Amino acid sequence: MNQMTRMTRTVLMTMAIGFCLMTVNAKASEKIDPCALLTKAEIQAALGQNVGDGKLNTRANIAGGGPCEYTVGSFGVFSILSKETGPGETADKVMSEMKKRKIAVTETTGIGDRSFFSSPGYGMVQLNTFKGTKYLIITMLVPGATEAAQKTAAGDLMNKALKKI
Repeated sequence: MNQMTRMTRTVLMTMAIGFCLMTVNAKASEKIDPCALLTKAEIQAALGQNVGDGKLNTRANIAGGGPCEYTVGSFGVFSILSKETGPGETADKVMSEMKKRKIAVTETTGIGDRSFFSSPGYGMVQLNTFKGTKYLIITMLVPGATEAAQKTAAGDLMNKALKKI
């Protein structure tokens, strides 16, 4: 094999490896459609109430991603958001910021790499989950449901959503 053939093969192999790595990196940072993470039937079964069709909120902060929002019963809400973590964005940092705003936070286990509930008030429950480079948030206000019941449903639904990322 002459030197020119060897060099051509080396360049082609290097390019092939580079394209493979670019494909893997593109897949890791791909935006996830939050409306594809859970079905209406899964949400309805977990919450025990009628749930409307999910709709992507396109008015949300583009940097944070748009949540998929569902109506629950006649005036409740369920939403799920999936985004890439930002520089320095960690569970500790987010919890610290919430505590500064007097929002109660409680860590939980068995969901993603790290998860915590927050209670913004008015019966609303939020589950924040970090898994790899992804940050997912489920927010819900379910008419007539206790906070404990909402937390159980949020945990079950988050574990289902995490299987799809």
